[in-house]
Amino acid sequence: MFYQFLEIVQNGQVQSVLEVAQKMSISPDMVLQIAKDLSKRGYLQEIGGDCDMPQNTCSDCPAGSACPSTTRHWFLTEKGRTAIMLSQ
Repeated sequence: MFYQFLEIVQNGQVQSVLEVAQKMSISPDMVLQIAKDLSKRGYLQEIGGDCDMPQNTCSDCPAGSACPSTTRHWFLTEKGRTAIMLSQ
């Protein structure tokens, strides 16, 4: 299930927690729990989770200065990309 979630994030084809939940046939709460767990383990990083306003200081964030503070998006860390490659 973790690898499926990482692949969904990597492909970028879904735009919301609800879409991820539907694609994985799980609840939105489970999606958030998986994302939280993968973030704690260093496989994901959330964009906009803790941002109150657009920021220029997050140099490694793919959103750059256009931080989407009102939405939840994740991207794979190097560890997450490596996990995907090893699972294939």
